[in-house]
Amino acid sequence: MYFSIKYKYVALYFILTIFPLVICDLLIYQIWTTKFFENTVESQTKMIKQLSHSLAVIKKNVESSHQGLSSFETGLLQDLLQGIDFYVPANLIIADHGQIIYSTNSGKNEGSLLVKVKNKESVNGKVSGNFTFKESGRNMLVIYNHDPETNLSVISVTEVSKILGKNGNNKKLMVYIIISSIVVSIFSIILISLHVTSPIRSLRKEIKAIENGDFNHSFDRDVMIRDEIWDIEISFHKIMLKLKEQARIQYQLISLTNQAKFKALQSQINPHFLHNALETINSLAIIHNVPLIAQISRSLSKMFRYNMMQDTEEVLIKDELDHMDNYLNVQLIRFDGFIECERQIDPQILEYKIIKFVLQPIVENCFIHGFKNLTDKGMIRIEGKINENKHIVISISDNGPGIPEEKLQKLNEELKTFTLDNKHPPTNKESNRIGIFNVNNRLKIAYGEEYGLQYHNISPHGLCAVITIPIRNRKQQEEESG
Repeated sequence: MYFSIKYKYVALYFILTIFPLVICDLLIYQIWTTKFFENTVESQTKMIKQLSHSLAVIKKNVESSHQGLSSFETGLLQDLLQGIDFYVPANLIIADHGQIIYSTNSGKNEGSLLVKVKNKESVNGKVSGNFTFKESGRNMLVIYNHDPETNLSVISVTEVSKILGKNGNNKKLMVYIIISSIVVSIFSIILISLHVTSPIRSLRKEIKAIENGDFNHSFDRDVMIRDEIWDIEISFHKIMLKLKEQARIQYQLISLTNQAKFKALQSQINPHFLHNALETINSLAIIHNVPLIAQISRSLSKMFRYNMMQDTEEVLIKDELDHMDNYLNVQLIRFDGFIECERQIDPQILEYKIIKFVLQPIVENCFIHGFKNLTDKGMIRIEGKINENKHIVISISDNGPGIPEEKLQKLNEELKTFTLDNKHPPTNKESNRIGIFNVNNRLKIAYGEEYGLQYHNISPHGLCAVITIPIRNRKQQEEESG
């Protein structure tokens, strides 16, 4: 079940805030009520002690005049009690030597009450105090004071519920406080939750936009305080920019690779090339009865099969060399020994990776331009090794006329200053006639700006193409693609 994070935060804050707040308010009310009850008991105890003291003084005066206290009870006690306010209704009992001389309760259960007070005095060893007991299901508070000198006992009996009932205003006030605090807390929780989850919801919108293919979605968001969510959003933004750039590079790599395949197919289907190859095959078949016909046929077949490989953009260097050899087999047979080839390949580079259609176009360029006006025997040298910088370097050189230094410098500068914004190779005549920018562009896109193709003249004459790529073996390729 999907549940928005803002509602999760609201629920979490509600549990962590509202419940403790209500419990805290209830505890405060309980403490408040207990304190109110204790204050009421303390106040009544003071009044009982004052009344007991006043009665003791009166009794002493009456006894000195040889009169009994009972003869004064109606007048003196009524006048005396009128000045006492117990705050809550209370039944008052006055006893002299254990005999009740005054009661506001019309003699109801006074005897048993006197016994309870006497027992309480015996247990506590105190002449004044208070206790509670149940009478007819009601809790009753008893406050007593006994004067040992006059044997007068003053007792007040109050129903506990009536004392607590006087706390009604405080109870209403506490209810208002609880309701107000809950409302304020809920409003604060909603605002805090919306504020806390705002960057998360903003990041979610951005992810949804990217999921729908909108890579141009704006990531700008004003923040007052930078936090972890802001940091995650910035990192996500950077990652998406890199992914967008990688997608663009991959698209360019595929486009350039397809162009290379198209040009490779064009060079193989080129009427002049096919005509010469077929004429060679035909002449050999008529004049000589040798297996060269099968060799040419196999080489052509392998070249076409290699061109049709669509499952990967990178191949082993040994496979790329095999493709180049198939092309060379046809060309060398065609020129009938007028052109030779030397190879010096470090065996350890054969299992490393390289993008397809890199070597054959460079070798083809040797035949098209290097040997165009050649009068002496032609030579192609192919070398491969790992240099001191731990890079794979493959060089292809011919003994043709080379390139004038001024043009060579300009060509290398164009190859070196390549940027990913270059959607097409330069359109000058030199670039079009050798088709090397396609190879260079794909190398830089695949491996980085520091790699690619460079040319230099060799002495006494000739031109050398140098291809530099990083070391990439099967395991590295699987890790990158996995």
